[in-house]
Amino acid sequence: MKNESVFWVLAAAVGGGIGFLVAFGASGAAIVVMVIIAGLLISAMGRTMRREVDAAWLAKWVTLGFFAKIAGTVARFYMVQYYESGDSLRYYSEAVRMAETWRQGEIPPLSGSGSLGTQVVEAVAGGLFAFATPSLLGGFALFAIISYLGQLGLYAAFRRWAQPHQLKPYAFLVLFLPTYAFWPSTIGKDALVLLCIGIAAYSISRLFEGFELRWVLPLGIGLGGLGLIRIHVAALVALALVGTAIISKVRIGSGFLAKGRKLITFAVAAAAVVLAISLIPDIVGLELAATGDIAPFTEEITRRTSEDGTVASGNPVRSLVDVPAALALVLFRPFVFEATEVQHVFAAAETSLILLLTVWKLPAMIRNGGRWRSNAYLVFCTLYTLGFAVVFSVVRNLGIIARQRGQVLAFFLAVVIGLGWNESRTAIRKRLEAETMMSEPDLTGMAVHR
Repeated sequence: MKNESVFWVLAAAVGGGIGFLVAFGASGAAIVVMVIIAGLLISAMGRTMRREVDAAWLAKWVTLGFFAKIAGTVARFYMVQYYESGDSLRYYSEAVRMAETWRQGEIPPLSGSGSLGTQVVEAVAGGLFAFATPSLLGGFALFAIISYLGQLGLYAAFRRWAQPHQLKPYAFLVLFLPTYAFWPSTIGKDALVLLCIGIAAYSISRLFEGFELRWVLPLGIGLGGLGLIRIHVAALVALALVGTAIISKVRIGSGFLAKGRKLITFAVAAAAVVLAISLIPDIVGLELAATGDIAPFTEEITRRTSEDGTVASGNPVRSLVDVPAALALVLFRPFVFEATEVQHVFAAAETSLILLLTVWKLPAMIRNGGRWRSNAYLVFCTLYTLGFAVVFSVVRNLGIIARQRGQVLAFFLAVVIGLGWNESRTAIRKRLEAETMMSEPDLTGMAVHR
């Protein structure tokens, strides 16, 4: 109770400050009220999410992570206002216009400007703004809340396949890293994509526990949302799911029904891959029937992403030899010596931390590699990370890579922590001592339970 007192004093101070702002009509008070209500709901969600392995700390961390998210949102807002225009301003103005149509009980037609994903984000933002159109900062906060729900989904997915001692480090990284607290905290595709990825990841983690087909529906919702915004990411998720069904050693039982559920899951995932790939030509304008068009298409993407900002050296993946460089690009760059702008300096600090963590845990990952196939979620995370690195190797702009790293970083960290984060000797000793004390007999021969 003593440890919680500081938290409740802080909450009371924040609540009193908000009441003061509202009472005196301070500008932006409505935004603060929205944030505090969302914070209370997310705090309650953190308590609901708790399980025995994380009951002592998860609710506090979820609440503190939300505070970090809001701080990142304010920083992102001022970055867009003063350092870059971005797409957020255009999304906001279009959403305000569409909100009027939504209020009349009509579904507004897509704007017809930009990609399908851009138009979908505009329509979704307009629907959200229909209830109460916020200011630009309020719109940022609303999308930050949406992306935070995706972060919680990523943690919940990892928890079902991880060891108890691995949960705190993973939760800290997914809830507090700037990749998640800062970059997707804006009106745009990244927030909605992160939500859909969180839904898909949790559905996949549950699906591989026993191939219960009831998880196909939420998986379809997650993949459907991804497909509308970024069809290539949906294809990567479905493809990694197919590969996991083939490679992983999942205990499903020997009955006909159990094997049938796995076969149905495989068929659904394969169908999703085929559907996503078949839709790519209409969405991105690539004629897949002529394989010779793929190279010019990737070269065009590389050219466009190399026109502005900090450009990474190297080439897209053309063979297996290029895969390590692609992984370094999407996970660890910009390096410190490549940071030429303020935001890239902060990004380089984060990627350096991730690189050090990877190097530190690499020996343990190699030693524990033998149990990799037994953990279906880690197999999925590995395949998805590799696929993401290959596909995004055509993007050479380090600013774009930093903004979209959140779509893959949580899965890579799941592999690093899931295979490399061993329980410390001190923790093992304490756990064994506690188990011994729990079963220690008393003078009457009865076990003493403390």
